[in-house]
Amino acid sequence: MEQIKYFDSHAHLDDARFVNEFDGGTDGAVKASLEGGVCGIVNIGTNPENSRISLALAEKYPFIHAAVGIHPSDAQYLGDKLDSALAEIEAMLSHPKCVALGEIGLDYHYDNTDREVQLYAFEEQMKIAERKSVHVVIHDREAHGEVMDIIKRYPTVCGVLHSFSGSAEMARQITDLGWYISFSGPVTYKNAAKVKEAAKIVPQDRLLVETDSPYLPPTPHRGKMNYPGYIAYTVRALAELRGISESECAEITRGNAVRFFGIS
Repeated sequence: MEQIKYFDSHAHLDDARFVNEFDGGTDGAVKASLEGGVCGIVNIGTNPENSRISLALAEKYPFIHAAVGIHPSDAQYLGDKLDSALAEIEAMLSHPKCVALGEIGLDYHYDNTDREVQLYAFEEQMKIAERKSVHVVIHDREAHGEVMDIIKRYPTVCGVLHSFSGSAEMARQITDLGWYISFSGPVTYKNAAKVKEAAKIVPQDRLLVETDSPYLPPTPHRGKMNYPGYIAYTVRALAELRGISESECAEITRGNAVRFFGIS
């Protein structure tokens, strides 16, 4: 039987946990992912430093591509270096293995959130995406309303809401704008009813999957470190929710990822 091929649209293989906890480090995780049927990974940056590492990984491995950006949580710790960091991210977008601007957005989960700085960094990066005509990868945590408001202010920018946690109605709104939605480990969780309902109604041509590794491991690996090789569990759960086969779901999401990121 031919092995199913998966595309992980969002991973953080540069995370220190791979170096410290995965057998063989990042290289070991890449090898194990390939053996598990993963044929494509987009490694996502959250600040200039790890965005540079993401580009280096993409240079090293043909099937890995990079996104570069400033995560909302990183933005609020850059202080007076934020504007120079934004300029550096914009320059990185010209790299031939860079396929998107991200991860950018808003994260209002923590008590020490500096919303003003996060909003500034998000808006500035949407302006960059508009100028450069690049797609964006959005992080949205407990900020659905403001994220939607900003997205609507940039109608020429297309993107993906990664690790989607919104409602089915929000999914309809975002896909009506021509955007994509990506599902991760939580779609396998028993208590994730809202996410499961959204996963059922996303149009087939706007559907992506991801691990967000090393975070959000799927069932049955909750409590462990996630890695791209676990993408099969998410694809399997998504396929079941949508009433299609795992191989069909893998093919659909792989094709969508290649199209969204402009990968030849």
